[in-house]
Amino acid sequence: MYNPSLCFKKTTTTIALSLALSSPLFVSAEKSSKDQNTLVITANRTEQNINDTLTAVELITREDIERIQPESITDLLSKLPGFDFVYTGGAGQSSSLFTRGSNSDHTLVLIDGIRVGSATLGNKSFSTIPVGQIEKIEVIKGPRAALWGSDAISGVIHIFTRRLDQGEYSVSATLGSDDYSSTNFSFGFGNSDINNTVTISFDDSKGFDVLNDANEFQSDSEPDNDGYQRLSAAIRGDYRLSDNTNLDWVFQLDKGEDSFDNPWGANENEYQNHLWNIRYTYTLDELMTEFSVKQNRDESFSYDNRASEKTGSTFETLRNQINLLAQYTFNDSFLLSGGVERYKDDISDSQVRQWDGSFAEFPVAERTTEAVFVSSVVNLDKLVGEFSLREDDIESLDSEQTFNFSMGYKLFDWLTIAASRSKGFKAPSFNDLHYPVFGNPELQSEISYNSEVLLRANWDDYSFVFTSYDNDVDQLIDYNPAAFRSENIALANLKGHEMTFKFRQGRVLHTFTASNVDAIDKSVDVFTGEVRNTQLLRRAKENYGYEFSADLGDFSFFTQVNYIGKRRDNDFSTFPATLTYMKSHIKLDLGASYQATEKLGLKLKIADFTENSESTVVGYNVAGRQVFLTLQYRNF
Repeated sequence: MYNPSLCFKKTTTTIALSLALSSPLFVSAEKSSKDQNTLVITANRTEQNINDTLTAVELITREDIERIQPESITDLLSKLPGFDFVYTGGAGQSSSLFTRGSNSDHTLVLIDGIRVGSATLGNKSFSTIPVGQIEKIEVIKGPRAALWGSDAISGVIHIFTRRLDQGEYSVSATLGSDDYSSTNFSFGFGNSDINNTVTISFDDSKGFDVLNDANEFQSDSEPDNDGYQRLSAAIRGDYRLSDNTNLDWVFQLDKGEDSFDNPWGANENEYQNHLWNIRYTYTLDELMTEFSVKQNRDESFSYDNRASEKTGSTFETLRNQINLLAQYTFNDSFLLSGGVERYKDDISDSQVRQWDGSFAEFPVAERTTEAVFVSSVVNLDKLVGEFSLREDDIESLDSEQTFNFSMGYKLFDWLTIAASRSKGFKAPSFNDLHYPVFGNPELQSEISYNSEVLLRANWDDYSFVFTSYDNDVDQLIDYNPAAFRSENIALANLKGHEMTFKFRQGRVLHTFTASNVDAIDKSVDVFTGEVRNTQLLRRAKENYGYEFSADLGDFSFFTQVNYIGKRRDNDFSTFPATLTYMKSHIKLDLGASYQATEKLGLKLKIADFTENSESTVVGYNVAGRQVFLTLQYRNF
């Protein structure tokens, strides 16, 4: 029987070049219960067998994306245990992710190793991430600040862009409900040493009316459809300079616009983002070094289309990053890695439109972060350990020291139990610190301490992962009505359990998921002086899922059923706002694919087939049943 051990026996050259190329060695979820050699790199910033990591890791492959036929990246992530989304509209409008009950800015998003998102908001808008550009996604749940720095309090989402081999190409077109249309084109070109992949995607939808007449305070003053457009173009490539050196690169441009309902101001948003990364990798015997230079630009412009002039607030982040990583394999049992990072956030081109029509700039518009980290992976036959330490020196804030200590024991070749203790942090955003009039420059970072137990089993056609966690988050930034500003006054305890169980019966795969989270507000009410001890707003306590997928040769189909529990929210139809509960609901998605010829395929998806989905935010509509038909032509 296979003995899951770290991939130290691979040569360092092979490991380094695999990392540099981020090659598509990842199999589909349908094969995951059989294949014990799936490799990931995000969990410890080094290549590992997914079954040897001592944390909860989820992998979404291109095969999964082709099967699920998502309209947005949230369609992919929302099915994962521990991931809870709330929506203020459809695929083109904003959504918030509460990973394991944490805040919406407590999950770090990376694209090809690049830290992305807005330094003013403090997170990444999921509606601006084009699905057509995604090759695979690695999701790490639990604090990973000791490796990746700020924001990784509850997890890391690492997106890898498309990579095709020389001569491969794929063209697809989709039509669907709400006048939805999508076109994607990818092709690979190069030679034996150089390989490039170009991907272009375009999405357009008239959408639906996102705001309803649930209350007078937030009435639908704009009974129109709220649509969106997204355009993305990217090139990703690599050049093997020699047996020991490699150069790779990625350049991506995203732009688009979306409409939303807002009775008081801006109701249109335009964005234009870009990212690029150039990386050089060198190996010498057991030593691998990697140097990369990166940039991310995140710009959004919001305005009121009812006004006589197209004026509004602009929020732009320009982030320049430099990374140096080194890794040394001492022997089959011990690997040591470390690195230094530096990135600078510049929001000097941002300006905020005031109520009187004037514009205000941020009083402080630049911030530099410098970090150093060290990490080790130890494999002593049945005993496995992961240890990481990191220090982030953030300009104008206190430096933060974070850690992760994980120990695992292989009870059998197929069964591992692990325990971990880790610290994470979230640096306050520019909006928190320096928003005109309302910012508080005295804020400090939010801090978390997480304890976790993991049980992982893989045998024959079965796989099982269970995680139990307890995360205390302190110094949370919250508005203090007594001081009329935001302060580090809140704290929360996030405690829960997650489970994923998969088993295969011939050509059929069954996947069961479950998560239960108590996201308890432990803050002291500034008026009553009492601890609140209530579930945090907009967090569902229960989330259960089941997927049935079958591959019958040229024909395949799937069924996804998800139960989402009720959640608390504020209803602003009264003053002060009153507490209400959003209903629990069951969402059913159906899909099928037919390979008509060797190159031509047809796909059909029906989302929310029974139209049982309920709104997750007071006053907002849901899309209801949607139908999508896709025609795809590819030569691989």
